Amino acid sequence: MKRIAPASHLYHHQGIIDSPPAEKTNKLKSKLKELENVTLNIAITGMTGAGKSSFVNAIRGLPNDDKNAAPTGTTETTMKPSMYPHPSMPNVKIWDLPGIGSPKFKAKKYLKDVNFHTYDFFLIVTSERFKENDIELARAIKKSKKLFYFIRTKIDNDIRAESNKRNFDEQTLLENIREDCKVNLLKVGIPKIFLVSSFNLEKYDFQKLINTLEDELPENKKFALIQSLPVYSLEALTKKKTYYKKLIWLNAFAAGVGAIAPIPGLSLACDYGIIKKFFQQVFVGFGLSNQALEALSERVNKPVEQLKAAKTSRFKDGSTEDIVIDMLSKPIIAIAKTLGTILSLLPGGALPAGGTAVASVHYLLNMGLNEMAEDTQNVLAVSQLA
Repeated sequence: MKRIAPASHLYHHQGIIDSPPAEKTNKLKSKLKELENVTLNIAITGMTGAGKSSFVNAIRGLPNDDKNAAPTGTTETTMKPSMYPHPSMPNVKIWDLPGIGSPKFKAKKYLKDVNFHTYDFFLIVTSERFKENDIELARAIKKSKKLFYFIRTKIDNDIRAESNKRNFDEQTLLENIREDCKVNLLKVGIPKIFLVSSFNLEKYDFQKLINTLEDELPENKKFALIQSLPVYSLEALTKKKTYYKKLIWLNAFAAGVGAIAPIPGLSLACDYGIIKKFFQQVFVGFGLSNQALEALSERVNKPVEQLKAAKTSRFKDGSTEDIVIDMLSKPIIAIAKTLGTILSLLPGGALPAGGTAVASVHYLLNMGLNEMAEDTQNVLAVSQLA
């Protein structure tokens, strides 16, 4: 059996486990609800025609022609902040802000007009060189002590335009674009610049952007971000799986110590609803739903049925009560080792009420997470993204 990951300080709270039995279940469920409802507001701004709306759609995992997509076009379609909720996580909101190309642009007034306090961070987008308005806006955001990052979009267009030239080298072109952007932005310190393609998130600097945000956002905000992103590469899958593993302890304790009477034929008493909900959260987060696969099918130009056929686990159609009951009805091995890990986390090594259930649920949640990760890996392989 693989080594069990230690519980994170955010996702496992000793104070909750030490609470009186009557309080424990409510506190655990409350903590799960708190993590589930963390809000994240992302502001996307920049020049008109820079590809802001396409980028909004890309990070929501939607094609531009989806009925819920942000409208795209070469003319300014955004005259005031437009909020686009994440398709499966309404607490994550992406804001398409008005363009900043006006000759009369005033950064201070602009930030006031768009309610800059609303946003956790700003992504300043351009498809060419960053101009004076971008710099002025960055200065104002910096003064307001908000996080901001520069996004150079449509990199695939640049590569396509240059690829037929003699002695073309993609890495040299990318470095030239990056350095050209830096020169214009040195006025705001050491700029954080990321080259992206909204149609190929797995390429260029998008993963570097996510890694940077992960380093700089508060713990609860970074989990909301990682959970909301589409799975566009093996690295993205691995990162998302790591965050779900951190949640397993909290879910296992909530389901185990919040035990309800066992279903006839099952010896284990636990809260089956928590297990089912966690599995469904992973299923959607890994992009295994029909909606996510249809969007992926359009992006990679593969038949959606081919992507669906790549899913072979018991969770291929989602999480159901029957799946949970079936898992609980099977002999669960390695519980002793899991119990040992639980004991090592508790003061004095005292086993809490429901300890065996906690260990069993922990084992099953890990098993389900691994099965769905394998399904996702298969989908990525068929999509030629792995």
